[in-house]
Amino acid sequence: MKYLAYVAGVTFILLGGLILFTNVFQMDQLPYQFKLIMGVVLVLYGAFRLLATVFRKPPKNEED
Repeated sequence: MKYLAYVAGVTFILLGGLILFTNVFQMDQLPYQFKLIMGVVLVLYGAFRLLATVFRKPPKNEED
């Protein structure tokens, strides 16, 4: 499950970067401000996912 969280974080960062810096998705009909906001949000969300995964505390096993 931990690896899936890393893959998701990296994927969001890459998608945000693609939207910001390339024209891969042919989003020319959208306003520049919308592309900028969408790209920044995806990059920030991906960074949040990565940091949350790195600093997540392992669950405590309670033995009764």
